[in-house]
Amino acid sequence: MTCRVVAKCERGCCKIKKPSKIQTSDVRTIVVQELEFLPRLESLRGLAAVSVVGYHAFGRFTDTYVTGMAPVVLFFVLSGFVLSRSLARNDDIAVFLRHRILRLFPAAVAVVLLLAGLHEAFGFYLGFGSDFSPFNVMLNALMIRHDINGPMWSMTVECFATPVIVLTFLGGRRFGPRVLIAAISVLFGLSFIGPYAHLLGGYTNLAPLYAFVLGVALHFSGRRLVEAIGGRQMVVAVVAGVLLLYCGLQKQTAPIILLEACSSGLLVALIAFGELQRGIRLLDQPVIGFYGRISYSFYLFHMIGLSVAVRISAIDGWPMLSILLSIVIGVLLTTPMAWTSRRFIEEPFIAISRKWRDRRREVFTTT
Repeated sequence: MTCRVVAKCERGCCKIKKPSKIQTSDVRTIVVQELEFLPRLESLRGLAAVSVVGYHAFGRFTDTYVTGMAPVVLFFVLSGFVLSRSLARNDDIAVFLRHRILRLFPAAVAVVLLLAGLHEAFGFYLGFGSDFSPFNVMLNALMIRHDINGPMWSMTVECFATPVIVLTFLGGRRFGPRVLIAAISVLFGLSFIGPYAHLLGGYTNLAPLYAFVLGVALHFSGRRLVEAIGGRQMVVAVVAGVLLLYCGLQKQTAPIILLEACSSGLLVALIAFGELQRGIRLLDQPVIGFYGRISYSFYLFHMIGLSVAVRISAIDGWPMLSILLSIVIGVLLTTPMAWTSRRFIEEPFIAISRKWRDRRREVFTTT
């Protein structure tokens, strides 16, 4: 690639300098840098993970249909967006799948084995009585089933969504946003059909599957969306946040899930591409960043901490006080488990994945 540089001399005339070469590797390096990690999105994931404790605590002390779906939908949008950026850096599907396996499975296997051990030693289990036979433990560890740790249904959906993310990313890059809009429309239409929504069995719900595709679409068109919002970014962010919280307290029908996906998408786009300053300083706080880093393990382990917290916090006749106490104690109990899992399980496998990725990137930027 070459370019001509036009410079003015002291007399005002123009002269053309000798064309200078721009190395293709330099351009590729710049593109990779523009797609690097966004700490504020990780912090947003941390807030969502902690909020799940509140939703589940509310359900323990009240007769409600609140399930904590809203933060899970946000997780799905984030996954579609972040994984699209990963594919844009390196679209080697084998590397991508290897990274996903090393990212998702080690901590999931650990929590299932921990629950199996607790059940064997103390008769402890979450929710309804589960089957702790070796074969069922293996199926749960592989995220094929999720009856041992109910919230892992979302990880079953994440695994199911992985090829969807890859295909829609490749389609969006090749054919443009129309393909993504069509995919979202089809999947949203299917979300009204019960057999489709519960296709994977157990607690799984495929109704928000299109949220992953929405995240992919934001990778391609999020910047244009934010530019269209213009100077109203802060107002839109507040409205999106309030709408997400409101929808999280409603019965999870297909239209409600759509609103959760749209509000989550707006938040992700505004944080990734917007110019918000005062409104998102909270995401820069070290404690929020900490929960962002441990968010995956926190989500996996939070039902253990919450189950113990509920037993400690239950006060007859005081449901709201019991909810608040169980949230605080549940977060406090879950945090050290999540940190331990992050430090001694997630990070070693992430390091292995990064070695492979950096080796590929080194070849990529030097050719």
